[in-house]
Amino acid sequence: MNMIVLMTAAGAPLAMLGLSSPVAAQRNCIFIVHPQITSAVFESKEGKIVFPDRPTEYPCSYVKKSGEANIAFSNQNGWRFEVRIGRGDEGSWKANLADDVVSGRAFSPFGD
Repeated sequence: MNMIVLMTAAGAPLAMLGLSSPVAAQRNCIFIVHPQITSAVFESKEGKIVFPDRPTEYPCSYVKKSGEANIAFSNQNGWRFEVRIGRGDEGSWKANLADDVVSGRAFSPFGD
């Protein structure tokens, strides 16, 4: 799995999460602006959390177990991201900072 699409909870395209290869427990990932993002989504709370400043590469953990992939990392503003992709290449993402949480849908368009 090298690319995951993140959407808002309402299903609006937000970002693509690119993951380095080869598959290993420690990888690098980076957010890329989704080509179908709207200015409203980019300026939304989710957009400001996913794209806080400039594109930054983050060290992330990647664990695949029982057909589910789990990716976790923190961005430069301290938001902790967790992405889960299940057997059907669909899943969810969430980011939290203290008591503040945002979440949405996720899928891997190219599978494993």
